[in-house]
Amino acid sequence: MIVGCMAMVLAVYLSGCSSDAVVQKQTAAPPAKQVTNAGTEQKQKQSVDNSSTYNQIASYMEEESKKAFSPYYELVEFTVSDYEEKSVDGKVEATFGYQVKYKNFEKDPDTVDYIKVAKEKNDPNYQQLYDEYLQPKDMNFQLKAIVEDTESITLYTNVSPKGIQWEKVVMSDFILKK
Repeated sequence: MIVGCMAMVLAVYLSGCSSDAVVQKQTAAPPAKQVTNAGTEQKQKQSVDNSSTYNQIASYMEEESKKAFSPYYELVEFTVSDYEEKSVDGKVEATFGYQVKYKNFEKDPDTVDYIKVAKEKNDPNYQQLYDEYLQPKDMNFQLKAIVEDTESITLYTNVSPKGIQWEKVVMSDFILKK
């Protein structure tokens, strides 16, 4: 609770900084809620606001996102949402939403190839491309992490447009390749 309040005070303070400042928000603990596991899973109640597994996953996700996306974008913020964890066969399974806020590297949009081409061809979308180039954008993921021990996290993404179908993934799989 104290950490959450401190994070909010820090966010308010940093939002008052100039627009040139880049603020990288550290993911705070999720709101306190009770998780009850049932069925073949181990029955357990715990408050996830103090979960070391949550902190381990949040740190892992930020590190993996930086490795995958920082060569292409300036990463601004990382957010874990709708976090739920349960114990299955001695392992922790956590499902959550993950958002990475990013923007293109600071440079004159008119020096970017696709924007230069749009300008040269009098493309009606030129001004929109120009204006949006430096605006922050979001990447959103629905993920599941299985934590076997303090060193091993396996990540899965939901690949089903309807329902849930988990497929093993690493963050670099989300980069489009030629």
